[in-house]
Amino acid sequence: MKRLHALPLQQGFSLQSGFSLTELLVVLALTGLIAAIAMPDMFFVRRQADLRRLARQIAGDTMRCRQQALTSCRNVGLVFAAEQDRWYYSMVADWDNDGVSRRDFLAGVDRSIGPRMWVEFLSGGTKVGVPVEWQVPDPSGRGILPADGMRTGNANIISFSRLGHATASTVYFNDGRARMLAVRIHGGLGRIRVLEWRRGWPAWRNVRL
Repeated sequence: MKRLHALPLQQGFSLQSGFSLTELLVVLALTGLIAAIAMPDMFFVRRQADLRRLARQIAGDTMRCRQQALTSCRNVGLVFAAEQDRWYYSMVADWDNDGVSRRDFLAGVDRSIGPRMWVEFLSGGTKVGVPVEWQVPDPSGRGILPADGMRTGNANIISFSRLGHATASTVYFNDGRARMLAVRIHGGLGRIRVLEWRRGWPAWRNVRL
């Protein structure tokens, strides 16, 4: 009967193939440090994507608002409002042939034909308005924008007539850090443009959705 001999261990090989506790703690500490460094950038990238999604949603809803006005032969508008500093908008149709108005909407005369679209759900952390301390230039080149984030008249409504004509208006959004978007609806045929501005930029730039 042959006797089995144990093979010698290769030089440099250790039976202890796992990490020691110290090594594991070092790896965890490095992982946490990398995550802490990368996390703000991830939030910034996410907010950029959220703002772009918000702009696409409002631009799309504005086009649907115009189409609804043309097909229904009624004035239709996007009514903007805030509840406890939480902004939303809703598509509203004129039912008494005097144009969409906030008074008639609140009285139930002009009726909502779509759900409330909450800004914070479309873009987390986004606010309507212009931070005064940012010194944001007016896209039209007329100095610095005021803090009001709506250029839609006193009623805060983007309105389309039954012929598809629009009230010239602009809605401004900011991410609370350094970036702003403006959704602009021009009069006449209601052409829609989206502009972007960041702190340090001398002027606004067009955004392709």
